[in-house]
Amino acid sequence: MNMTAKIILGVAVIYLLLLAALYLFQGQILFLPEKTHYRTPASMGLSAEDVWIDTEDGIKLHGWLFESEGADHVVILSHGNAGNISGRIEIAEMFLELGVSVLMYDYRGYGKSEGRPSERGLYRDISAVIKFAVEEKGYRSDQIILYGRSLGGAVSAYGAKTHSVGGLVTDSAFTDVPAMAKMYYPIVPEFMVRYRFSAIDFIREIEGIPVMVLHSRDDEIVPFSHGENLFEAANEPKEFIELRGGHNSVFLSSYNRIKQGWADYLNHLKK
Repeated sequence: MNMTAKIILGVAVIYLLLLAALYLFQGQILFLPEKTHYRTPASMGLSAEDVWIDTEDGIKLHGWLFESEGADHVVILSHGNAGNISGRIEIAEMFLELGVSVLMYDYRGYGKSEGRPSERGLYRDISAVIKFAVEEKGYRSDQIILYGRSLGGAVSAYGAKTHSVGGLVTDSAFTDVPAMAKMYYPIVPEFMVRYRFSAIDFIREIEGIPVMVLHSRDDEIVPFSHGENLFEAANEPKEFIELRGGHNSVFLSSYNRIKQGWADYLNHLKK
């Protein structure tokens, strides 16, 4: 075997090994859970109920329910792929100031929730949380607003597609995992991407509820075009709000814009 053939063979072997590693460890790349809560609602001066939610496959999920007296709606927050609910308490604080109750929960494998994360598992999780809000906490389905950030956008869109709810909001969400994989790992063929989380497919099928899409033009992780494409795919009534700030800092960078957008959205629901 001549030198050129050896080089080609070596490159091919390295490529195949890299593909194999990316295929086998996709879950570890996508899901980045933290088990420890580094703060609590009480440490932030807020009152919340610890709730435990049973999924259909026997997993116990943990969450915090922040109730606002006389609230017309409850927001169910599905967070991103990293951390846990202890990093999202400021979001609950904003909603309480708007007079809205908030139910935030950790996916399986995150925070105090049992199990290990998977795509099917996260869909089961949002279904269980919606069921809990209706059957255990007495909310009407039209009072429930699903709010998904980043990965949570696909989870919330799935929930809105498969359950009767009052509204859907996505924030910094991607269209689907294959589109993200193509951008970050262009050497990986699409058929090797094991996860879909296709928010854009789910959102196309949602009808009859108001959809709001939030996305920052400065998002360095999920490109602005993903938010534009989700908005284009959504059915009326819908609204797009352009934000400023990076993917993980947008809530602070665009706090006033986000809060006003939510206030307008909630007023629209009341009407």
